[in-house]
Amino acid sequence: MTQHPEEKKTNLVQRSRELLDTAVQGLKGRDLGVLVDEFTSEMTLVAEGLSEDLSRAQQDLAQLSAAHTIEEEGRRSLEERVNALQRRVDALEKKQDKQQQKRGTLTSVLRQVTVIAAILAGAWVITALLKTFGGA
Repeated sequence: MTQHPEEKKTNLVQRSRELLDTAVQGLKGRDLGVLVDEFTSEMTLVAEGLSEDLSRAQQDLAQLSAAHTIEEEGRRSLEERVNALQRRVDALEKKQDKQQQKRGTLTSVLRQVTVIAAILAGAWVITALLKTFGGA
């Protein structure tokens, strides 16, 4: 059942010739100018399709770029707000430290409450940011 290498080689060459003969016979009956025109029209159609695809991709890229810019500006704005809040918290802590030195025990209790409130406010801001930009 196994073919010798010479037979395999002969069969492969014969099949290749038959394929080429079939292709040549299909072309012999047609005018070369018509074939060139068909090829040109098909390639023009393909090029137009690629051009449309490229145009759509460029529009999508422009939209994504605009959306990214808007998101980046929003992130910067929120970052500035968080930094401003942090500066306010730091200023309040410094102020409380000065008052604690003056007032003693009562001031110490108030300072602890304020620090807890600042932590809670910071946690609230962070939670709000995570909800806004975290997607959850």
